[in-house]
Amino acid sequence: MKRNRFTRIGYGVILIGLLLALLATGCASRRSIVPAEAPVPLALSPYQGEVVAEKRAIAVTGVGADSATAAAFATTERMVIRTASLDLIVPDTDKALNEIQAMAKELGGYVVSVEVYQYQEGRQASVTFRVPADTLDTALEQLRALATTVRRESVSGQDVTEEYVDLESRLRHLEAKEKQLLEFLEKAEDTEAVLAVYEHLSQTQAEIEQVKGRMRFLRDRVALATITVSLIPDALAQPLDTGGWNLPATFRNAVETLLSVLEFVVEALIYFVIVVLPSLILLALPMVGIALLVRYLVRRRRR
Repeated sequence: MKRNRFTRIGYGVILIGLLLALLATGCASRRSIVPAEAPVPLALSPYQGEVVAEKRAIAVTGVGADSATAAAFATTERMVIRTASLDLIVPDTDKALNEIQAMAKELGGYVVSVEVYQYQEGRQASVTFRVPADTLDTALEQLRALATTVRRESVSGQDVTEEYVDLESRLRHLEAKEKQLLEFLEKAEDTEAVLAVYEHLSQTQAEIEQVKGRMRFLRDRVALATITVSLIPDALAQPLDTGGWNLPATFRNAVETLLSVLEFVVEALIYFVIVVLPSLILLALPMVGIALLVRYLVRRRRR
């Protein structure tokens, strides 16, 4: 009994030693491509050390750690996420919204979200939809045809080729690691060794799922372009009608009228002093003389 027990313990120690040796060998091979000034921390496990070394190698090369990754990057078709945004002035918001939804379905896409705002002058809407990237230009042309005026239009692209190639390289490394761990798990007989291998295997499989999920997300974003459209009715787009009331013009006209009145008063005063007053004096002199003569004659007759 004791001998069988010691034998199992010995097998377990040998398996753990082989596992650590293989991981250390893989870590050493990875560290051989990392610059000397970027060593892997000693506190990390062999598996974590390999991941850190791979990341640093990717950071140094800018694409990947090996020539295969660099070649894959050079031959991979460019992956660009395309997005567009437009502000359209339309005669009828509801009609334009229905036509956009039908257009998205016709082009092989789908509507992501629709928002409608009610105003006294009409309805304003915002719609976001996705269409295949190769039909983006067609969709933009049809959107322009719906509008009386294109107030704003922007088209942008984000190149994610490098990130996708890095994810592929990381996925290959993780799948190779998973395969090795599965082989160790099949050979392990001791419970402690099984648990140690299973822990590394679970971490590896979780990272594989994360990488695959990110790759699916990038492929989906590249395959379908995203378009956001704001629909504004003509009534809301028109400038505010003030009924012909122009306050600055009214103020200017009032000042001009006041100046005209002052000018008339000054001119009238000048004419009165220079023309009217002397004329009145000249006309009044004979009348005064006659009045004085009549008064003199009347007094003399009374005496």
